[in-house]
Amino acid sequence: MSKRQFGLIYISSYQARLFIVDLKKLTILEQLNSPQFVQSGKKFEVYENELPRLVDALIGFKRKIAEYGIDNYKVYGNRQLLDKISARYLSDQIKVRTGLDVEWLNGAQIAYYKIIAAMALPQFSELKDDESTYLLSMGSAMLNLTMFKGQHYVSTWNFAMGPEEIEELSEMTRDTPIDPVDIISDFISRKLVSFKTINKPTGRARLIIQHVSGAGEQSLYPQERASVIKLEDFDQTYEDFREAPDQFLMKKYGLDTNGLARMKPSVVLIHQLIRVIKPEVMTLTQSSAITGLMIQAAAKFKYRPDDYSTIVMTATKNIAQRYSSGGKHSNLTNVFALHIFDRLAHVGMVDKDDRQLLEIAARLHDIGNFINFHNHYAHAAYIVDANQIIGLSDEQNEMLKSILKHQDVTSLNADEREYRHLDPALQVRVAKLAAILRLANSLDASRKQKISKIVVSIKNDTMQITVRSKRDLTLERFVFEKNVGLAEAVFGMKITLKQKRGK
Repeated sequence: MSKRQFGLIYISSYQARLFIVDLKKLTILEQLNSPQFVQSGKKFEVYENELPRLVDALIGFKRKIAEYGIDNYKVYGNRQLLDKISARYLSDQIKVRTGLDVEWLNGAQIAYYKIIAAMALPQFSELKDDESTYLLSMGSAMLNLTMFKGQHYVSTWNFAMGPEEIEELSEMTRDTPIDPVDIISDFISRKLVSFKTINKPTGRARLIIQHVSGAGEQSLYPQERASVIKLEDFDQTYEDFREAPDQFLMKKYGLDTNGLARMKPSVVLIHQLIRVIKPEVMTLTQSSAITGLMIQAAAKFKYRPDDYSTIVMTATKNIAQRYSSGGKHSNLTNVFALHIFDRLAHVGMVDKDDRQLLEIAARLHDIGNFINFHNHYAHAAYIVDANQIIGLSDEQNEMLKSILKHQDVTSLNADEREYRHLDPALQVRVAKLAAILRLANSLDASRKQKISKIVVSIKNDTMQITVRSKRDLTLERFVFEKNVGLAEAVFGMKITLKQKRGK
């Protein structure tokens, strides 16, 4: 069967769905949905309570995939309402019962795929450089607000407003004579304080809203055109939700009680954003993270260009800038690290998929100085833990933290304390990336950019790094010798530094 047909299974706390996708045309050939899961007060319990129905649905999905003769398929799960341990247990139970492996997506990954979905909308290519576009994504546990300048990603803000908080709000508004919309408005205004402080929109702006209904993840064809909403029509909707009784709202907007509880905060949030952003155009789309996953699969099999890595790197540079890093030293360290990596990749000594992770580490390795120069690599690790980079998986985040912690030259071995929580295969990958970054970092130990260029040659069991510089490199040599031990251990070769005079 042609690789252009792809099976995508997506599991959320609302239901499981199968999409049979034509990757070349980016169209859905067939879609199957499980029955909707019975919701509970705590959403993470849904997975446990509905496991038998979920398993039955997945077995049915496997049969459908087999009918199409599809070999290429993936199973994704929304992990925003699950802790990591529960997700592992659930994955194991699904594997035992169905033979399927679930790849759980954290909140940062889901936000990333929503952004990809929005960027694939036809009208996105029409955006001008003098326009700011804001993408508001409503999810099962988070609200994400993303800003673009023209067609370029700028930043994402995350607001914790999941179903449990919304349910608590709804309960509170039922027991008070105060206008419930006012209470919700105060709650959301508190959430938006940081956005209003950091970002003060100016000039032309537009607002794109993804799956505003709040009824879980939804997906239409990836190439759908978003529908334009007149601002005056939305004003009327806001007034309805402010003034009209619940029965009227449910009838007019086709909502049940739970849908109404979710819709009220959404409408209030949009109203507040309109006041801050003052968009000229507002559009509504039902493209979602599922759409982004389809686009990623199409890019993997070369049916469309994969030009979304800039999102991850822009987010990385934003963090570096926020913590007063990312200057000449970080840039040069990054150049040296990637050069060393590429030479090692050429001889099969590193996993090519880890290149971006190394670049992220190189650009962030000094952010801990914002807190304290002493032990600053450990500080960098917990800053990264508190500012998870959009698009990175849980595994990649754990690897990144370990790479940063192991820039301390007192930690040499792959089996030390900081590695023990990682799978053995990941320990080796982390050790290799940490070793490369140590070498690159030592080549600008003085922070004076004395070295303009490096050439890496690998022959037999020896790596020689030849550096071009006309300046004294005593400090760089000293730090290099302190750092080289880990690289020699993990790559099994002798590594030397040679200076070549000249610019």
